[in-house]
Parts: sequence; C-alpha cells; structure tokens
Amino acid sequence: MFNRDDRARYLRLLAYIRPHWRVVLLAAGGTVLYGLTEPLVPFVLQPLVDGGFAEGDMRTVYGLTALLFFGFMLRGAASYTATCSMNWLAQQVVYTLRGRMFAQLLRLPMRYFDENSAGSIVSRFTYDALQLMAASTDAVAILLRETVTIIALTVFLFYLDWRMTLLLFVVAPVLAYIIVHVSKKLRTMARAMQEDMSGMNHVVDESLRGRAIVRIYNGQDYEYARFERQAEAVRFHAVKSTKIAASASPVVEMTIIAALCTVIILFAWKARSAPAQMTTGVFVSFLGTMALLFPPIKRMGKLNEPIQRGLAAAQSIFDFLDAPTEPQPALPPVTLSRGDIEFRDVRFSYPEQPVLERFNLHIRAGETVALIGESGSGKSTIAALLAGFYTPEAGAIYIDGYNLADVSLADRRRAIAFVSQDTVLFSTSIAANIAYADPAPDAAKVRFAAESANAAEFIGKLPHGYDEDLGPQGGRLSGGQKQRIAIARALYKDAPILILDEATSALDNHSEAKVQEAIERLRQNRTAIIIAHRLSTIRNADRIVVLEKGKIVESGSHAELLKRGGSYAKLLHRI
Repeated sequence: MFNRDDRARYLRLLAYIRPHWRVVLLAAGGTVLYGLTEPLVPFVLQPLVDGGFAEGDMRTVYGLTALLFFGFMLRGAASYTATCSMNWLAQQVVYTLRGRMFAQLLRLPMRYFDENSAGSIVSRFTYDALQLMAASTDAVAILLRETVTIIALTVFLFYLDWRMTLLLFVVAPVLAYIIVHVSKKLRTMARAMQEDMSGMNHVVDESLRGRAIVRIYNGQDYEYARFERQAEAVRFHAVKSTKIAASASPVVEMTIIAALCTVIILFAWKARSAPAQMTTGVFVSFLGTMALLFPPIKRMGKLNEPIQRGLAAAQSIFDFLDAPTEPQPALPPVTLSRGDIEFRDVRFSYPEQPVLERFNLHIRAGETVALIGESGSGKSTIAALLAGFYTPEAGAIYIDGYNLADVSLADRRRAIAFVSQDTVLFSTSIAANIAYADPAPDAAKVRFAAESANAAEFIGKLPHGYDEDLGPQGGRLSGGQKQRIAIARALYKDAPILILDEATSALDNHSEAKVQEAIERLRQNRTAIIIAHRLSTIRNADRIVVLEKGKIVESGSHAELLKRGGSYAKLLHRI
C-alpha cells in the first residue's frame, strides 16, 4: 500500500500538523472515545436478554438502559469534539500549505514559469491542496476511529467466544490482498486525474488571457473542443477511479458475509451440543458485534482511495515546494544610485537556443540607450538579465561598479523600474497600483507621479478618483490609461535605472503621444534602456544599439546611423 517514498511524504505532511499538537490530542481523544463506545450496544444486549428479559429482572433493565443512555451522551460529545477539532486542523493544514506554496511561487525563477503552465500551478493551489487535506486529516481521523472501533469490537468478540472469533481472522489475508491490489490501481488513476485537472485549468487560463483573440477569430468552438477533451479526461478517470474503489466493496462484503454465515452455523451447532454455554444473549450479542464490525471494515477499505489521491497530490505539492528558488545568498547591503551599467563577456541561452555569446555593452549613468533588432536578437533577454530574471551562464554584469553576482536581488531590483508592453495592474485602487508594494504610501507623491505620467486628468474624472478599484487586470481602463498608470508607478519608485520594453507598441497615435510625453519626463536624470520599434520612441535616445543574433552590429545616434545606411537604416525602412 505504501512504499518508502510514500511514507516519507506522509511523515512530511504530518509535520504540518505537529505544531497544533494540543488540537491533535483533543481530536484524537474524542476519536478514540467514540471508537471505544462502539461495543456499548452488544455489551448491554447479552445481560439484557439473558438476565433482564429472560428472568424479568427490572433492576438489570433499568441499570443497563441508563448505561446505554449516558454512554451515548458521552459518545455524542466525543463525536462533536473530534469532528470540530479535526475540521479546524484540516483547514489549518490547507491554510499553511497554501501560504508556503504562495511564498514559494513568489520566489521561483522565471525559468520555472517558462517550463510550467499557469494552469498546472493553479491546480496545485486548488485541487491538490484539497486532496492533501483529505489525506492528512480526514483520512487520519477515519483511520484512527475505525481502527479503535475494530479493536474494541474484536476484543469484545474474544470476550464472548474466542474460538469463534479466531475463525473470523481467516478472511484477513484476503482483505489485505484486495487493499494492496486496489491501491496500485487507485494511485495510477490519481496521477492521471492530476494531469487532467492541470490540463483543464491550463485551457481555461489560456481562454481567459486570450479572450479577445478567441472572439475575433471566432474560436469559441475550437476552445470548447479543447476544454471538452480535458474535462472528459477528468470525468473518465474520476469514474474509473470510483469503479475501482467500488469494486473492492462487494468483494469485502461477500468475504465477511461468508465468515459471518460460517460463524452462525457453528453457533447453531454449539447451541445444540452445549446449550448451557451458548445462551440466546451471547448469540445475539456476538451477532450484533459482528454486524457492527462490518461497517468500519468497509469504511477502512474505502479509505484507500482518498489516501492514494492525497499521496499523489503530496508528490505534486512537495515537488513544487522543493523546486529551486531564485538565489538569495546573505550579501552585504548595497545602494545602487547612479545607474552605470556594464555587460562584460556575457553568455546566455535558453534551452537549445543560444542568445548571447561574449556580449559586451556599457551604458553610462544618465544615458538613454535604445535596443532594436529583429525578434530573437536578444533585446528583451538583456533587460531580463539586468533585472535578475535569469542568471548569465558566463561573464558578469555590473551596476555602478558592483558585480551583480555580489549584490542581492532585492538591492538590484530596488534600483530598477520596469514598464512593459503587457501592462500589469492589480485588482485594487489606482493609488495602491501607483504606490505598489510601498508599506507606507505617500499620497502627495502618488499624485505627483500621476500628474507627471499624464494620468491625473482621467483619474480625476473617475467616480472615486485615486481610490477607484480597477478590477481584474485594470479592465475598466483603456490601453493608454493603463500604460500611464504603469509609468506613474515607475515614477513613484524613482529608481536610477528604467527599462521600457515595447511600452508604446500597442497604443494608438493619440494615446502614444500622451504616453511618450510621460516617458520623456520619466527618463530624465535616469539611465534608460528602451526596447522598441517605433521611431518616435527611439529617435531621441542618446544612443541606439542594433542587435543581430545576440551581437551588436551598429551603435550610434539616430542621425549617425541613418547617415551610415547600414542595418539600422534598413530596419527603419521596414518600420
């Protein structure tokens, strides 16, 4: 049922429960007490039938009914305590796990997101976390309760007739074989369901992000077909998993019923041969105890399915938590305030795709440099390396004379502001978006940044002004307005280095003029790296660097490069 890796994962999972040991003890105490009271009815039946009813002893009847009543009051209290404690524990485990997963998500390097879809990551937070909760708390509670119940009932059966009880253990190897056999199949189905859920989430995520493309290309039927394939796979494996789990139940039932029938027949023979030893009360009590033993054994058999799903989910979640994060070595604090940038013999490649080889570039503090070139020439890679999204395979990058390998990512990124083509706004107020991640935002600074970004005018027309909630992805604003909010965010940060990655490529002429004016203010007294194709964006740069296949082929001002009539002039002609 469990291999070594499974046991290691389960122990690691239970480690999340250990800090709440008091609640665990409370839940365990209630669960054990509930299980121990299971034989109460058959325990009362034997003396009630043989003594109370057969002999008309009302004192015995009164005493045993009182014991039954107060015993079930205790059982009810134990059940309530165990259920509430275990539910609190389950929610706490999920809360802790999701918190650690989200913290891990924020520290993962860009390469992880290049290799894993958003749908598969979201699936870990939703589907996998819930499966893990069922395995770590619900399954453990049921396992403990049913184990105690089975032990208590078995002990009472031995007390009633140990010989007959031993006969029941003949079916134990059969039950063990069924559980092991079903476990293997359920694990395979659990892994398949995880992959299917991940694929389904991925299709939904892509359809949401590409909603405009889906509609303009009339791709609704195409996307629905993709979704239906993934949803059908989820349904198929869920049904198959249920069938496998359900197939074990009748076999377990028939095995136990066969043992029960055998015991009944033997009891009947014993009653005929030794009536003094086999009273009606003993028979009824033994039969009642066996009947009570049947449901917990059946529930134990069904417990295998959530445990296997939980272990498969544990592997998925722990693989996510164990994924390498961005390097965070303990480095002395550094303040990068000038913005002097130098790439020295930098080499970098994506999987099976070399981009930069012995790349060298020096950008002086306060200089505006435009990077242009064909798609795949390395423009965005240069910006990503500078921001620490990726690590050079060889060579070094310097800011203000500091080798960035010796500067923490936090200090490096504190010196960089970033505005991209794909404007990212958060579902919060405009002010919170401009002052993003500032624990103590300055309202006056927010307004100044908005005015400098040509955003104050349209913000003032909104019903709640700077407190206006933008909704998901800033959907209530136009493209130009969202871009100006992003520029205001960069202005608010007031970093010495500015990266503009195709910041105006998706705008109309009117919006571009407003944004371009804001960009001109933004790049004053800063080192700016502009990645763009539009002439209006690059012509005012102090220097234009033309890239081809990761190498610099030309460098100079707009006028100088035009005069040469080389690669820049040809690119400009195409633009």
